[in-house]
Amino acid sequence: MANIVQVKNPRTNRYVKIDRDKGRILSHKKSDGPYAKVPVARKHK
Repeated sequence: MANIVQVKNPRTNRYVKIDRDKGRILSHKKSDGPYAKVPVARKHK
């Protein structure tokens, strides 16, 4: 299973899917709200 998470882009207020293993952006969401069944990345302390 790929290590895929989503984060919110503060400039566009949309969610972006990111592959953590490769460090690449996979897709941008056109509609409002988060992706279904994709964990939201939290900030590290």
